[in-house]
Amino acid sequence: MRIAVQNKLLVLMLVCGVSFSQTTNTVVKAKIEIEKVGENLKISGIAENLSNLAQDFSYKLSIIYKRSNSENQSNSIQEGLVCIKANKTQKVSDALINLKKEDEVIVLLLFYNEKKQLIGKDRVVLNDAKSEKLQILDLDGFETKGIVSNETKTKLGKDFYDRYFNRYNDEKINSSKIVVVGEELSFGRNTNITIVIGNEVIYEFMARPDDEFMSEIVDNSIYATILYFKNLENQEKYLIQY
Repeated sequence: MRIAVQNKLLVLMLVCGVSFSQTTNTVVKAKIEIEKVGENLKISGIAENLSNLAQDFSYKLSIIYKRSNSENQSNSIQEGLVCIKANKTQKVSDALINLKKEDEVIVLLLFYNEKKQLIGKDRVVLNDAKSEKLQILDLDGFETKGIVSNETKTKLGKDFYDRYFNRYNDEKINSSKIVVVGEELSFGRNTNITIVIGNEVIYEFMARPDDEFMSEIVDNSIYATILYFKNLENQEKYLIQY
């Protein structure tokens, strides 16, 4: 009986965790708007305050370029803080891009509260490769897979990101969750690199310009990534089972 009660409590905790992660766009709604300007596309990040109180939050507009003829990708990120009055809509970010036929461009707009919890999100894919006409696809309800976002700041951080991203593809991890490789400058010339999935730091280390060290770190970080997704999969199977 005691074991059964513990199992029920565990299931309840897991269900609560899943439910919480899905409560986005309920207080502040994120929306991406696309406008054609000459040969370019204007991307706007819009925030709508759905509550009766002013809301303070941070935003991140990521534009991820994926080449159709290779596995390379590059990122452009805008981020900042914003305060929106009750029941108001406000543009928080703008970007102008040139979409080439061989590119697939994924646009992500994310809002975070002061506790770094995700409270708003929108995703759009722009792809001119499969049609003569521009396709603008809203991905609400669909999964964007295999995204590793580069938020490093130094050449050393970029080197680690490239190695990690290539191994991520080699291992065919291809998760629907966004993996963020971040970097924070520390004392002196030290730099701290983190791998974040959701709101959880799954691996971090102090970087140093040593090829053997970096190779070992890439192995360890990929192992940590695979282990994280396997544990997540086991949790989901447990929920389905019970």
